[in-house]
Amino acid sequence: MQTKNLSTTKIFIQDVTLLDCAILYPSIGPKGRSWYVDVIWEGNKDQNGVLFDFSLAKKSAKSTIDHEFDHKLLVKPSSIRFQSNSQIIIIGNCKENDNNSIFAINTYNNSVKKVSRETLNALDNNDVTLLEKEIAQSILRNSPENVISVSVTLREHENYSKSNYFSYTHSLCHHYGNCQRFHGHSNILEVFKNGKLDLEKSTHAAKKLNNSYIISRNYVISEWNTKLINELIEHCPEIEESKASLIAAQYKGTQGEVAVIMPKENVFTLEQESTVENLAEFVRKLFSLSETDLEIRAYEGLSKGSICN
Repeated sequence: MQTKNLSTTKIFIQDVTLLDCAILYPSIGPKGRSWYVDVIWEGNKDQNGVLFDFSLAKKSAKSTIDHEFDHKLLVKPSSIRFQSNSQIIIIGNCKENDNNSIFAINTYNNSVKKVSRETLNALDNNDVTLLEKEIAQSILRNSPENVISVSVTLREHENYSKSNYFSYTHSLCHHYGNCQRFHGHSNILEVFKNGKLDLEKSTHAAKKLNNSYIISRNYVISEWNTKLINELIEHCPEIEESKASLIAAQYKGTQGEVAVIMPKENVFTLEQESTVENLAEFVRKLFSLSETDLEIRAYEGLSKGSICN
């Protein structure tokens, strides 16, 4: 890395990309998070007075985040019980209100991102600064040599503190892209009545889905005798002791096969795939069909979603 000097300059790009992921928190288990990503590059200008061409800088940063962090499960190394060339087994013995809560996943390698224990502990305290630094270091590694430092800011939706804000994790088996991975999102859920936001209805719907792993009933398995499930139990024998309070799901997409075990209370099943379109339709059915003046806006992360009337 070059030595920083007084002649350095900076460029910035806001909203470089959107980051949607799941985080295996030490205290509460997996939770979906969504952020806007802002990036600042610092370094030395080239002979044309340019630090890093904006289009190339945005493309490089977005590619790095998409490849290393987006639509992945973020875990600390100690949560990994087994890893082969293709599969990885993650076990989280989370503790909340003095009750142990088991989360276990047998998935394919590129759907998981290892971050430091310190970063996970900071995230557990709602501090994103160490994650920002890890992302910045990854972007710096893929930047030109004249870039000497990178800083990243993760921004939540401006309404993150409102009562209709919610987060969830899900997996879309038949999605053509990375949504078939175990990942998550967070944003508001809105119910409009006669064109005006009904906060009470919005909050009711958001609480119904908040902090859930949402998955189609088609992937829930009653017989725990598959290869992936048996591997999870082999690496986490305590699953057998808590089996009555757990639920298991398994599916196979084009990227690989996944098995998930987690507490029943944290799983929300739908008849169909857990797409945002189906979530919006589910929320609409929470209210009387005689209320023809309702409109549902369900967000999948930030800046995108589905509308159901």
